[in-house]
Amino acid sequence: MNSNEGMAVLAGLGIFIVLMIGIALIIGLIILIITLVGMWKLFEKAGEPGWKAIIPIYNTIVMSQIATGSYKLGVAYLIATAAQAACNTFAQILTSIATASDSSALAALSIVSLPFSLLSIVGSLAMAVFAGYLHYIFTQSYGKETIWCVLSIFFFPIIGIILAFDKNTVYVGPQKPLKYFE
Repeated sequence: MNSNEGMAVLAGLGIFIVLMIGIALIIGLIILIITLVGMWKLFEKAGEPGWKAIIPIYNTIVMSQIATGSYKLGVAYLIATAAQAACNTFAQILTSIATASDSSALAALSIVSLPFSLLSIVGSLAMAVFAGYLHYIFTQSYGKETIWCVLSIFFFPIIGIILAFDKNTVYVGPQKPLKYFE
């Protein structure tokens, strides 16, 4: 194989990768739109304006109010998200500074970044717990059985779309959350 053939193969591979990324983006966009339409319909079933479902951060607060009658669970989830992002970013910055230098003093920064990395993991776990509980109790507020609520923890976009377009699903009101989120 000469260099021209090698370049042609690389060009073909590059085009293939770009096409696959483009297809993945289009599929992701379609899934996002369907999920937002489903959330819009669920918010309307609960008596909230549907447009609240498409505003990031605010939709989490409204979802919490629909599910529990309070905003506290949504705020707890958002705080966990912000804390995780801050710890992760700070750990990455410290590690980047430490690895970009030949100085042993700056190399010690990688050790300092370890607690922030661990806090980032704890934040990720907290986010998962809060999001899972929010999805569980949100599905419960539409009168669904436990199996639906458990499935919504892992497959909320799919369960949300099913709930939104099911004519028999009606909003039954906020469920009794854990006492911390009342």
